[in-house]
Amino acid sequence: MAKDLTCQSNIDMQALEDRHKELEKAWNDLLKEKREFEARIHCLEQQEKQFELKWELLIQETQKLADDKKQFERKKKFYEQVQSSYMEPYGMEDNIVHGEMFFSGVSTQTALKKRYKDLIKIYHPDGESGDTATVAEINREYEDLKASFI
Repeated sequence: MAKDLTCQSNIDMQALEDRHKELEKAWNDLLKEKREFEARIHCLEQQEKQFELKWELLIQETQKLADDKKQFERKKKFYEQVQSSYMEPYGMEDNIVHGEMFFSGVSTQTALKKRYKDLIKIYHPDGESGDTATVAEINREYEDLKASFI
């Protein structure tokens, strides 16, 4: 009977060890699955950050494109006015080129002053393409912009 109890005890001990090994394997499998899941979450978070950066860049580039289009349209209008002023006879009031485009793209006071001097050289009334009304328009726009830089 003592032998039967020892044998039964060994069987129970073996069953417990087998159950312990099964539970340990299940635990390790769960830990492995958890690490894989966390890795997938990390990957998705990185992809989301990358998407957000790309989206922000797309928004900025779209805004820049819209701004460039507006600037292009203003320059186109300006050059059309300049070209039409050359087509009309000198001395008529209709050939005034309006100053809103003379200083487009100028962002510093130094650049403003340089552009002003260049424009006066081109449109001075004593010059070939000179016009008093256009120079007055340039002066008006220059004074407005000069006041905004101070």
